[in-house]
Order: sequence, then structure tokens, then C-alpha cells
Amino acid sequence: MSHHHHDHDHEVTTRELTADELATEQEQIAREIGSELTEAFVGYVLGQIDFEDLTFGVFDAMSDLSVVASGEYELEPLDDEE
Repeated sequence: MSHHHHDHDHEVTTRELTADELATEQEQIAREIGSELTEAFVGYVLGQIDFEDLTFGVFDAMSDLSVVASGEYELEPLDDEE
């Protein structure tokens, strides 16, 4: 399962993109976050992850999503200190 902002070879900031390119990228990232949540939901109902992990994952995804929606992000690691 790939993560959205963990590409180390990706030094592009959103400010260099056109509005259309940014919207396309935001949609793509939103879909990736959504599919990760789908996997987490499935894992939960199958008993593979517990509710606490699911809650944390959903919260994490929501914070990522709000950053992406603001457009104030760069495609580089944001959460390496965890």
C-alpha cells in the first residue's frame, strides 16, 4: 500500500503547478487517501486491525486531506518523526 507524501525523489512544490495540474494532483492524492481508508475499514471489519488503530488512521488521513485541500503542501515526508 503506497503512501501519498512519502516520495523522496519528488521535490516539486505545488506552487510550480498550474491550477488544473494542482486540482488533478489533489484529486489523485484524495483518491489514494480514500483507498487507504477503504483498506483500513475492511481490515477492521475482518478483525485484522483494532478500533483504536482504525481511529488513528482515519484521523491521520483527515489531517492529510485538510493539508492537501489547502494546497499548502510539498510532496515530501511530513511525518518521519513518528
